[in-house]
Parts: sequence; structure tokens; C-alpha cells
Amino acid sequence: MSVIDDLKSASLFGKLAFVFLAIASLFVCIAFTCTGWGELNTGMHWGLWRVCSENTYTPGCTPTDGWALDWWAATQALVIFGFFGILVSFFLVILYIFVGKCQKNSEVAMGAGIICIVTGVLYLIGCIVFAAEWDKNYKDTNTLDYFLSYAFGLSIVALILEIVAGVFLILEGKGKGVGQNPA
Repeated sequence: MSVIDDLKSASLFGKLAFVFLAIASLFVCIAFTCTGWGELNTGMHWGLWRVCSENTYTPGCTPTDGWALDWWAATQALVIFGFFGILVSFFLVILYIFVGKCQKNSEVAMGAGIICIVTGVLYLIGCIVFAAEWDKNYKDTNTLDYFLSYAFGLSIVALILEIVAGVFLILEGKGKGVGQNPA
């Protein structure tokens, strides 16, 4: 079978999980590496791993490794689980749809679904911690405007897609995949 035939023979839930996890993988890779989780109107950008400045006098980035902020470390740890969960689940869905020995194997679908839901919830908790502490520690003042930015938004979209794909995969593993073609 060709790749196209394998994709055509997959159920609707399998196809949706594949598409959702493909988009989530793209978004999570961008969000994980960029400095767009939080911003300051003066040109400061906070990411999970570094803080960068567009300031003419002090341009450049400073790593956040070793910051003694428990909430920052918790955010990093939880987002790492979500990051790897999306990538591992996407790999498992690729195996489930395109590799002969794994095709239509309910254990692969269930495993990917469970990984999606568990790591998606951990990712959500990491985003909640970041947003709550960001508001608490970087509250708007009269002169400075701190706000959550694009990488944070991409993370939210990625974790929602991951959790929805997990639900589809669990339904798929239980044999309730819509439009399943018998093998």
C-alpha cells in the first residue's frame, strides 16, 4: 500500500488525530523554542529558556537556566512533558496509520490517546501556572505593559489539539472510530 492508500483506509478519528497532532507538533515546536511567552511593551521578550531584549543599549538574550523561581521551573517541567507527549503521540499515530505491523492495532491507538490526554493535562497545568504567576509578578503598571504573547497562545492551541486527538484515539482504540474500513 502507498502512503495515500494507508491514509485513505484510516478511520475518520485516526485521520483527525493525525491532522490535529501534526498541527500541535508544529505549534509546540515553535512555542517551546521562541521567546514569545510574555512580553513587555518596551521590547523585552520572555520565553521558557531565555529572556531577550530589543533595547538599543542592551540587546541580546539571557538564559533562564538556574532561575530560583519555583513557578518558572514548574512551568518548564510541565511544558517539557507536554512537548514530548505531543511528539511521541504523533509518532505513534504515524505508526498506527502507515506501518503495516501497527495498522489498526488498538493498543497503539489507546497508548497514544492516553499519552495525549495525560501530557496534555500536564501541559495545561504548566500554562496555567505561567499565566497565573505572570499576572501576579508582572502586573500592568502605569508605565509598563506586560502581556502574554504568541508562543503562549500557540501552546494553548497545541494542548487543546493534543487532548482532543487523545479522545479521538481512545475512541479509535475502543473500536468506535467513525468510518473505519475493515482490514
